[in-house]
Order: sequence, then structure tokens, then C-alpha cells
Amino acid sequence: MVSLRELLSRRIKKEMAIQEDAHVSIAETITPAFVGGLIIGIMLGIPGLNIILPAMAIGGYYAVAMVREYYEKYVTMTDALKVGFAAGIIGAFIGTALLLVLTILYGDSVALFFRGIFDFETADMILILSGIDPYLTIETLKLRLLANLAIGMAMGGFGGAYYIKKHKEKLTEKKEE
Repeated sequence: MVSLRELLSRRIKKEMAIQEDAHVSIAETITPAFVGGLIIGIMLGIPGLNIILPAMAIGGYYAVAMVREYYEKYVTMTDALKVGFAAGIIGAFIGTALLLVLTILYGDSVALFFRGIFDFETADMILILSGIDPYLTIETLKLRLLANLAIGMAMGGFGGAYYIKKHKEKLTEKKEE
């Protein structure tokens, strides 16, 4: 005869096996990727914050954490990278749009400020690196979008991978105890 405890342990093991085999679907990544992309987009879109590249990994980290906590699924490294990359893509478009709005509204006054402090070439270099291009054209906007895509995807993927690495270490520490 099988004890109740043994039946329960079999049931729990079976549910855990199903949970670990279940992959995160694309539909389950949309909302977390959008929230993570919003974080990345704000950091990419605000001049000065877009220089702090490692901080953008927070968006990918948070997106993967939302998938893990909200859907209570086992998130593999591949799934984490997918969520991080999706957050980076969404963040690139949000960041480029935010930067475009800031450039249109405040580009001239910021350019005048920097040109009053530095010489013309140095001021233009600072403005271009910070994202507020005084000579905004479609070409520079395309380049900024491509740069934001590369940075956003890399930092989103890095944040997602870091989340998985950090939580795998916690799980192995708990199992050893």
C-alpha cells in the first residue's frame, strides 16, 4: 500500500517536471518585454542617461523577473535571452521616439548652451554623443535607431542572462543546504 506522503511527493515531482519542461511562449513575453523595454527606452532616450550603458540591463533583468514571477514558469537561458532581446527592441523604438521629441523641443537651446561654453566643434561632438543632434536628419535618426537597437538588445539580453545566472546560483545554494 502506498502512503499519502509518497503519493503527494510523486504528484509534486510530476508537477515540477511539467513546470521545468514548459517553455515561455511569445504571448507570455509581450507584457514583461514591454515593461522592460519602457525602462530601457527611457534610459536610451534621455541624454546623459544614455551614456550609462550597463544600467540599461535593468530593463532585461526586470522583464525576465516578471516572466518568472507572473507566470511561475521555469525560465531557461534561451527564454531569458528572448525576453531580454524583445525588451531591447521595444526600448530602442521608445528611446528613439523620446530622443526625437526632446531634440525637436529642446535641441536648439541645449545646442546654444553648449556652444556658449565650448568651441563649436567640441560642442557639436558632445551634442552628437549625448543624442541631441543639432543637425537632425533622417540619416542621423536612422543611425541613432540602429545604435539604440544594438545597445538595447545587448543590454536587455545581458540583463536577462544575469537574472538566470543569479537565480541558478541561489537554487544551487539552497539545494546544498
